[in-house]
Amino acid sequence: MREELIRVKDINKIIPVGQKVMVYVEQGNFEGTYSSFIYDMDDEYIYILMPTNQRGLKAVIREGEKISVSFVTARGYRIGFHAPVVERITRGSKTLYKLSKPREVVKVELRENFRVEALVEAEFFYFKDGKIQTGKGTIIDISAGGVKLSCDVELQIGDRLFLKFSLSGNLLEQVEAEVVRRAITGDKDIKHYGLRFVDLDKEKEEKIIKFCINKQMELARRMKGLE
Repeated sequence: MREELIRVKDINKIIPVGQKVMVYVEQGNFEGTYSSFIYDMDDEYIYILMPTNQRGLKAVIREGEKISVSFVTARGYRIGFHAPVVERITRGSKTLYKLSKPREVVKVELRENFRVEALVEAEFFYFKDGKIQTGKGTIIDISAGGVKLSCDVELQIGDRLFLKFSLSGNLLEQVEAEVVRRAITGDKDIKHYGLRFVDLDKEKEEKIIKFCINKQMELARRMKGLE
């Protein structure tokens, strides 16, 4: 990923209090993309509101878990920073996450591998004990590098799946992906898996990138109150 590092003396001039932001939880059971905003700042810390996704799910992030905070500029760049959660605190009825102020931010083109929420139905098949097994699930989020898949099928790290799904009317078939992570959910019958694409061809990659860019711009417009 091509990231341009920018050193900053005052983060408030780049991402001010009140700025609506996208939050990507990089690890843990709530890994994924959420919306939030910069609630407050002091000399050492930034405070963001508890992130929420489009389904209303709030991200419960533990101290030490890493997140990335970013927003999309009018020129089509995403600017943000990475930070671990220092503390989860309560102010009145609001739950906030306390982050250390960064000394630098990153500037990334939208076509780079940023994961966006998808909620796309998918079918898949895989080989187990010499037989073809099939399943259905929901792609929760997606990037050009892989997807998070929710389903009721028991899979193992290292399993290879062949996915079939549609993005904005574009059908993608036999998209090969490897299971690289498993996550616990509140429902014992539903599993979440992190899948990494394997040998994704250029045509499929471009369809996914286009979908991700459109979703980022759509989210940016909503966050600016234009929709």
